[in-house]
Amino acid sequence: MTTITVHYDARCGLCCAVRDWIARQPQLVPVQCVPAAGPTDELVVSADSGEVWSGDSAWLMVLWALAEYRSWSYRLASPALLPIARQMFATLSKYRGTLSCALPALSGVEGPALSAVEGPDVTSEESTT
Repeated sequence: MTTITVHYDARCGLCCAVRDWIARQPQLVPVQCVPAAGPTDELVVSADSGEVWSGDSAWLMVLWALAEYRSWSYRLASPALLPIARQMFATLSKYRGTLSCALPALSGVEGPALSAVEGPDVTSEESTT
């Protein structure tokens, strides 16, 4: 596997904010983000080697590809944390419409300027665990 592709809903503000956040991250495996061909309820990630992941597995693959979050992908995939990660990713997906509407208000900008929204900074937690 030399690249992964994130297939996201281009009509979703949260999805676009995540796409922009991914683009700003140092990547161990290059990540391409492309709009999904049709409406999708879950994140889908594919690899140039043919593998395809959806839902929580897709989120974990995105984290795995990012230099500062690879260790988090292993932690979240562990038997102890995977149920919590699954619940977190499912909740994020379930409420993405609501979150999309809230993002402009949370970031202090309106409309399409969602690229200014920063993602969570979990790297500072990594040094304490």
